[in-house]
Amino acid sequence: MRAGAIRITANRTLLGCVGVAALLSLISLLFSHAIDYDAEGWIVYAREAFGPQVLNTSGFPAWKPLPVILIGPFTLLTRGEGDVYYWLFITRTAAILTVFGAAALGHRFGGRMAALLAAVFVMLAPYWAVDGAIGRDSAVSGALMMGAFLAHYRGWYRITVLELTGVALLRPEITPLLLIYGIYLAYRRRLAWWFTLGAIALIALMWLIPTILHTGLSPAAISLNSGGPNAAVNTPFPFWTVIKEAAQQAHQVPAILIVVAALAGVYGLLRRALHRAPDRFSRLWGRDLDELVMLGTGAAWVFGIALETEIGFAGNPRYLVPGLLPLIVTGAVLAARVAGSSRALQLTLSVLCIGVAAVLAAHPLKSGLQLVQLRDKQVDDIRQELAVLRCPHGYLANNENNAYLSQVIGAPLQTTVDWKLPSVRFDGGKYYWFVYCKPQ
Repeated sequence: MRAGAIRITANRTLLGCVGVAALLSLISLLFSHAIDYDAEGWIVYAREAFGPQVLNTSGFPAWKPLPVILIGPFTLLTRGEGDVYYWLFITRTAAILTVFGAAALGHRFGGRMAALLAAVFVMLAPYWAVDGAIGRDSAVSGALMMGAFLAHYRGWYRITVLELTGVALLRPEITPLLLIYGIYLAYRRRLAWWFTLGAIALIALMWLIPTILHTGLSPAAISLNSGGPNAAVNTPFPFWTVIKEAAQQAHQVPAILIVVAALAGVYGLLRRALHRAPDRFSRLWGRDLDELVMLGTGAAWVFGIALETEIGFAGNPRYLVPGLLPLIVTGAVLAARVAGSSRALQLTLSVLCIGVAAVLAAHPLKSGLQLVQLRDKQVDDIRQELAVLRCPHGYLANNENNAYLSQVIGAPLQTTVDWKLPSVRFDGGKYYWFVYCKPQ
């Protein structure tokens, strides 16, 4: 290395990725402040938890600890549109970091081609652009999951446990996997047992205390049988619906590659059990424990969501994201290994995979853009309607829009919802789509 050259270390690369992601996120806020229903509700909860109002988690959206922890301190500085922009900045930054994390993980196992394919596959996944743009929790949980894998491979075991704890404060399904990981670290004497148990205790307290205190029910009891009409739980075979949605969220090309990787991994294990040497197919995936764990973690997550949906939980597609990401990376690495060392074959297969995936992703991405535009319009319309209505006794909205209204006017979620209200109201020759005046 020549004198005076800057040595690019892993830490500098990490800081650079965070800086780029944050900058792109800030730029995106100039063009859209679209936000989803659940995210608006978390902002209201954060204001109540850190402000003069009393926290009440007895309504919807469902309580999630991590958004409140992240948003709450910021609400002490500003109450209003600033809270929305702050949370969107977090989720959009996280979504971009997910791409960087997938690329880094792909590069570790399969080199540059795998890194490129992993990044592209994530960006073309139906969930990625939409969930990050409108503030859904999967953007953050996905980034934390990628970060946990990378931190583990760097030997940063405390950071890994903390990142998995962050995932658990969004999706508690990962807690059993966290416990298994903590037992492994303690057995290998890489991390004290009390550190993981302390993290699990924090997870339990943050989920249970607010919900039981306000509702008398556990989060599981509240969420059971609460899925909307289009949720997987309301289909004839919820388990299979979740598996199909997992393939759709991963997207067709990565999904096929993931299946091949799973077959190669199982085949390799069988050959080892029979004391046979690895062959070309078994080397595609499962060469070491790290590869088997990454594939197994993703598969366990997807099948776990499918099982809980069969029991009666909603099974929404965004629940799958933390498990799908390591699977998407697995598919990218497998494609790189199929191409081998031939530059021509690498280029051909990369163009083929990306081209087919892009064509198949066109319609879902268009639908996602329409949803983002709709969410932008909802908040703008609510603000315009509030300026016109000026209701003396307060405001109401139906159960699909009350979180937007509560965030804008700074009211508790329970005081703005009327489950009997229709979506559209005709009054005085003008249409008001979301806001209603409370009766005297």
